[in-house]
Parts: sequence; structure tokens; C-alpha cells
Amino acid sequence: MNETSIIFYIISGLVIFGTLVGIAMMSKVKTAVMGNKIGAISILAAILLTLWYNNILTVIPLMVVMVASLIFSVWWSSRVKMIAMPQMVALLNGIGGVASAIVGAVFLVGIGEEPTVFTDITSGLAITIGMITFFGSMIAVGKLSGKLGQKPVILPLHQFLTTALLVLSFIMVGIIAWGGLELWIALLLISALSAAFGIVFSIRIGGADMPITISLLNSMTGVALSAAGMSVGDPMLIAVGGIVGAAGLILTQIMCKGMNRSLLEIIMGKTTVAGTTTEVAASSASNVDEVGLASCVSQLKDAKRVLIVPGYGVALSGAQNALKSLSDALEENGAKVDFTIHPVAGRTAGHMNVLLADADIPYEKLRETRSLDSEINQYDVVVAVGANDIINPAAITAKDTAIYGLPILNIENVKQVILCNLDTKPGRAGVSSPLYTKDNVTLLLGDASETVGKLADKLSARLKTNDISVEVEKASKLLTEAKKVIIIPGYGMALANAQGLVRELSDKLEKKGTSVDFAIHPVAGRMPGHMNVLLAEVDISYDKLREMNDINPEFANCDVCVVVGANDVINPAARDAVGTPIYGMPILSADEAKHVIICNYDTKPGYAGVDNPLYTSDAVTLLLGDAAKTLKDLIGRL
Repeated sequence: MNETSIIFYIISGLVIFGTLVGIAMMSKVKTAVMGNKIGAISILAAILLTLWYNNILTVIPLMVVMVASLIFSVWWSSRVKMIAMPQMVALLNGIGGVASAIVGAVFLVGIGEEPTVFTDITSGLAITIGMITFFGSMIAVGKLSGKLGQKPVILPLHQFLTTALLVLSFIMVGIIAWGGLELWIALLLISALSAAFGIVFSIRIGGADMPITISLLNSMTGVALSAAGMSVGDPMLIAVGGIVGAAGLILTQIMCKGMNRSLLEIIMGKTTVAGTTTEVAASSASNVDEVGLASCVSQLKDAKRVLIVPGYGVALSGAQNALKSLSDALEENGAKVDFTIHPVAGRTAGHMNVLLADADIPYEKLRETRSLDSEINQYDVVVAVGANDIINPAAITAKDTAIYGLPILNIENVKQVILCNLDTKPGRAGVSSPLYTKDNVTLLLGDASETVGKLADKLSARLKTNDISVEVEKASKLLTEAKKVIIIPGYGMALANAQGLVRELSDKLEKKGTSVDFAIHPVAGRMPGHMNVLLAEVDISYDKLREMNDINPEFANCDVCVVVGANDVINPAARDAVGTPIYGMPILSADEAKHVIICNYDTKPGYAGVDNPLYTSDAVTLLLGDAAKTLKDLIGRL
């Protein structure tokens, strides 16, 4: 082995390792972007390394074609909308398959080393699997883009035809290896038979099972690449193809498990049965129902826990940013918001995850669908947006239908359900949903982006106007009746420059005979003594400033505790949230007071990133927004 070969194999090993690392990183949302970059760089390195090793790096026509292809692909991919991403993935997958078939065909006609039985077999396999992948992927593209019908197409003797085409395709591989036909005739036959199998196989699979089909075809592309690599004797192509094939197969298994299907059932067309179900009259709305909207706002305003379920309709309407706005408004109101993504919520694996990440919805808010089975009824409201099959109770009862047996998120018994769908037509499985007639379900029909956007706007408006006045009035009454008050200043007070208003609040309370103390946590500001200096600046007596250990026993006898811009220093999670940054931190015992008034900007976690259970306590009144404005309103009421 010469020096060039040694360098080639060493770098090939690094490229293969980089591909593995990239795929592994893409399995986690936080590292997916970097993993995608590492994978892309690894494949680019593989291409350049192959050109260098074969002394064709300087072939001008080849370089021109590659540069032109690069420019076109960057231009084209940048224009593809998020909704079209699944069909783009399917198309690129098909191109990979046909490229493998071309490599196999070129090697068979004698361009390359002298063929052997082994290389003839692997070339034949590359052609067979590559053509199946290409034409199967083209059918998938057609179904995903809506150019072909979503319903399965079942031909006469479909199963026999599928089996016969597959068997004949592999028989042709043997004929190519051991002779018996003119090479060009054999190439035409194996290509035609494989293409026909790819089409017949794919058209029988309905839209509901298309995500599994795409992942299976992706795996087959990897197998075709490995076969092509064996035919040309390229170990790097063999290894990368094997990685792609294995990754695709693992994803296929995950998708099958998520849909409670077996791969054999899908391949054999056993999931494409068409049964009868009780029809629900389809309806739609061009304008959002204002009465229903007001009802939903009222439900969400009173909710403590909300679950949002995005479906493919989110992609169709581009409603992901509206979902983020709704989530923010709910959290501003003190609700805990979770998202859950069904394994087949989009048109391909990870589609919904990418959409939510695109709207900056934190990955930490996503809950596994299966993990919610035992606690789904603990949510006050479920908001399902553009979802149908994945929440359709018919999957449990409607035997002999395409949806039967599909694991769903069973939301029908949750206290309140809000469905934001375009209409009440069945989903891709073609089975009507009984959810539309349930008493605990409110329908907001129409474009989901508009519906959810209006829901978020009206909820935010209500929180910022009448509701805050009600809460301020409640807080004012509590302070008026209080005999002992403890004020806890935090860094948010400094940010809002509200120390003067804190002094004014203290003075008003003392004038009516209320005992007022200030509880200072050692790390309440950005450095020791920060809070002391701020309060001294407005002439608050030093005698009123109480150290944490000194004042903690007095919270139990405190009528009202007023928190101004503090979070971590009063977070009860520090006592029991094992494994979090806040665990074990000494805190002020504000939660022991009879009532707590929190004047914070919002209910997001503090610097430690740990949710504060005080925000959902019945003994807490939340006055959210700029602390200076909140205190002015409160002082005005007093």
C-alpha cells in the first residue's frame, strides 16, 4: 500500500466517524443544527477526497458541473417553504437512489475495472434498489405535495403483482451476474421491473403511513449506496451507505412503534383497509367565531396547566409563531404550558420539532406523547391545532379502518378541549372524529394561524386591561387589612428602578398602623449589599432591613408578603428539586406567609432556570408587568 492510499484510508476513517457523529447529534434538538453541519462537511470531504484519490480533481468539465449543481441546490433549497420540506427530503432521497443505480449501470457496461461475479451482483443490486428507491420516492413526493391522491391505490391482484415484480427484479440480478441475456436488454429489464415495483409498492400506502414509507425508502437508499460502493470497491461509500441504511431502518422502527404498526403490515398493504364510520357533517369557517373565541379566552385565563398539541395543520397555515405568542400569554398569566408532538404529527419524522424550534419554542417544553397517558386529565385545557388523526378517539373503537390501533393522545376526557382546525373533515386516514360533537370541546374553525393569533391577542389584551385591575384591587384589599407586611426586593426592582415606589408603599402602610419589614437575601442583587444600597438611596431605615436567617421565622406570622422583582431567592423548589442548580440554596420563606403578592415582570424562571411553584399557588396574587407601573397602580388604590 503506497503513501497516497494510506492517507486516503486515514481520512476516509475520519469522514466516516464525522458522519456517525453528525447523525448522532441530529437525534437531539439542541445539537441537531451542529450535527447537520458536521454531516454535510463530512460528505463534502468524502466527495473531494474521492476526486483527489482518483486524480480527477482538476477535470474542468466535472468541476463546472459540480459548481453549477452547488449553486442550483443552494438557490433551490433556500426557496423551499417549511411545509414542503418532507417532499424535498423524499425527492433528495430518490436522487440518491438513482445515483446509486447509475453507478451500478456504468460499472456493468465496462467503465471501470474488469467485472467479476461479485461486482456484477453488487452492481445489479445497486440498480434494483436504487430504481425502487427513486420511483418509490417520486410517488411519495406526489402524495406529499398533493399532486397524487392521499388514499391508497389498490390494483387488481396487487399483492401478487408486488411479489412477482420483486422476485423478477432479483432474478434479473442473477441473470446479469451469470449471463443469459444481452447486457443492454438485461439492464432495461432490471430497471423497468425495479421501477414498476417501486411504483406499485408505494401507491398502495396511504397518506397516514407515508412518514414510515419515507424512512424505509431512506434506509433503502443507504443499502443502494453500499451496493454501489461494493461494485466499485470504495470502502468509504460502503461504510457511509451502511450508516445511512442503519439510521433509516432505526427511524423506520421508531415510526412503526409510534403508529403501532408492523413494517410487514405496511409493506403488505394491510393498513390500507377502508371501513365505515359515523360521519360528522363537515363544516368550516372563513371568519373566527367571536362567541367561541370569547369562551376559549375565558377557559385559558382560568387554566393553571395547558397542553398544546400541534398537528400538520400548523405547517399548512404557518401557525408556529402564533403558538409561541399563545404560549407566552398563558405563561404571563401564570399557567404552566407544555407541548407534545405525536411521532407522526407531520409528514415526516421531526417535522413538527423543526417547526416549533423555528418559532423559538424551548425544547424543554416538549413532552413525549406516551408519557402523558397517565396524567393527561391533570391538564385544565388542551389546545389542539391542525391535528386530527393523532387525537381521534375512533382509533380505539373503529375496527377495520385505516386508523384503528394507531396510538393517539386521548384528550376527549380533559376538562376543556379547544380544537383549532380548518374544518371538521376527516384527516388523512379518512375517519371522522367524534371529538367534534363532544360537550367539552370548543371548535375554532378556520385558518389556524389566524385563529390562534386572535386567541393569543385577546388573551394578552384581557390580561393587560381588566384582569390586572381586578388583581390590583384584590392586592390592595389584602394590604389594607394586613397588620404585618414583609417586603422582599429583588434584582427586578433595580431593573425597574422601583426602589422609590417601594419606599412610598412602605410609608403608606405604616401610616395606617401596619408593621413593615424588608427581607434581604444575600444574593438578591448582582453583588453583596446591592439591595441595601438601593434601599438606603431612598432613605429606608436600616433598622427595617432584616437578614434572611433573622426574618425567616417571622413569615409564618406575616399577613402579606410583597415580592418585587425576586424569583430564585424565594423559590420553594430549592428545597426539593434535586439535581437542579437551585437545589440546596437557602431561600426566604415567603411561601409560609398567609398571602403573597408578586410584582414580577413575568412568570419565567429566574437565573437558575427552575420553575417557581409559587406562581400557581392559591395563596398568591400575581401582578405581572413592569414593577414600577404595578406599584404605582397598587399605591394609587391604597
